[in-house]
Amino acid sequence: MRDGALWQREHQPGDLSAMRSADRRGGTYLRYFPAPLDESMARYVSADAMGTVSDVAFAVARVGQRLREHPLPILYATLVRSESISSSWVEGLRETPRNVMVAQLQGQDPGLDGYQFQRLGTARTILGNLDSVRRGVQSLRGEWTDASVHEIHRTIAPHVHDGGYRGVDVQIGGTSKVTASYVAPPAENVPGLMANLLDHANRSGDNPLVKAAILHAQFETVHPYEDGNGRTGRVLVHGYLARAGLLDQGVLPLSVVLRRDTDEYVRQLTAFRHGTPADRDAAVSGFVAWFAETLGRSCEVAEGIIETAAEVEAEWAERTAHVRADSRVHTALRVLAEQPVVTARYLQSALDTSKPTARAVVDRLVEAGILEPSGGRFRRAEVYQASALLRMMDRLVPGVQPTALPRPTPGPAPR
Repeated sequence: MRDGALWQREHQPGDLSAMRSADRRGGTYLRYFPAPLDESMARYVSADAMGTVSDVAFAVARVGQRLREHPLPILYATLVRSESISSSWVEGLRETPRNVMVAQLQGQDPGLDGYQFQRLGTARTILGNLDSVRRGVQSLRGEWTDASVHEIHRTIAPHVHDGGYRGVDVQIGGTSKVTASYVAPPAENVPGLMANLLDHANRSGDNPLVKAAILHAQFETVHPYEDGNGRTGRVLVHGYLARAGLLDQGVLPLSVVLRRDTDEYVRQLTAFRHGTPADRDAAVSGFVAWFAETLGRSCEVAEGIIETAAEVEAEWAERTAHVRADSRVHTALRVLAEQPVVTARYLQSALDTSKPTARAVVDRLVEAGILEPSGGRFRRAEVYQASALLRMMDRLVPGVQPTALPRPTPGPAPR
């Protein structure tokens, strides 16, 4: 590469069948050839950026400690769901939390059918991201390998994953390389760049927050897959923070914060792609500082979720205080944490009980004001929802018009 330049000018021939005149003409474009990661990238991080990292590290440690001390099922499930839905939102996959949970329910209750349950394709795609976050937090605690990253990506984008990294060129934006906003390195460079990234993840002794930032930026720069790179790259952040022992009972709502200004997210990733080795210090420091600040804002959001989840848990406990300790109602509350939209038929299976008992559990939870019949397009279906949990997620994923939820009505504790 001439003078160590990482951006290289290439030529794309014209395509007379293309719709756009720029593509028919062809022309030159810039392709990026990212530099491999050093064993230690901390040496490129300025003192000011490291100061920001140190400040945020205390906030991350505080959230991690609170999650360890109070591992509420509602809290863990809400953090994972909100992060997964928001991560998909960043990529343009937008759906209400309630519809995502209905899609999850439909996968477990084959009796749900009819027009109400159509048009849930985007919700089902988001479920893949939800599964990948859960798997990533667990599977990436050990040594990172090509196979472990492939497994995360396969869950997110099964339609494009063929067992390995991409074998074709990829670009971001535009209808051709000439009009693209970014052209990633050639496919033949990807295995070597990913081997270097995985080695850095496994062996570098850098500060964990610095590593999380660098791993994410480098992964998005390499763009090792045809699709699903953004969602996969954000799962890697959660996996690394879990591996580092900073967050082992949940995830930070990183994407909840990123989705508030996706343009800035793109600008920061673009700035990381520096032009020459002389530019590396500024590029690395800038991205690390911005990413640390983003994690800091994620901690603020997480603190709010922790408080709200504790309030919901306490309210549910009060509303069911007079129910026998061995009642299926208490078991159903743990089910609702994971699946806040249910049918009596689903609870019958989840609780391993009889149809009359499952129906009685639903009736008791409705009487207590914990479950409500679903509104909107599902109002005629036998679908019930824990609206307190859906409202928590609606507040975290604004920008998508929430599906109408029933008004919360206080109910007496069942006896």
